[in-house]
Amino acid sequence: MKDARCLVPLAKPRSVDVRTDEDGEPRHVRFPGRPARRVEVVRERWRIDDEWWRRPISRDYRTVVLDDGRSVTLFHDLLDGRWYAQKS
Repeated sequence: MKDARCLVPLAKPRSVDVRTDEDGEPRHVRFPGRPARRVEVVRERWRIDDEWWRRPISRDYRTVVLDDGRSVTLFHDLLDGRWYAQKS
């Protein structure tokens, strides 16, 4: 039986194309091989800067709701400049 207190690793993030507004907020997301979807709402935003002793991580995360109703967690990797979708 699985212990509910265990942490579950996240799946590997996948690269996505994101168009942002003048403030850097995502407005459109395009997953590979699919048409772009409009971002209706940004629900949450947070930043992670960590692991400086190993390999630096600097990411701006957003949980967004797309125009088809899906909720997606995106992050902007501030070190490589690309956007990713994080699957749970």
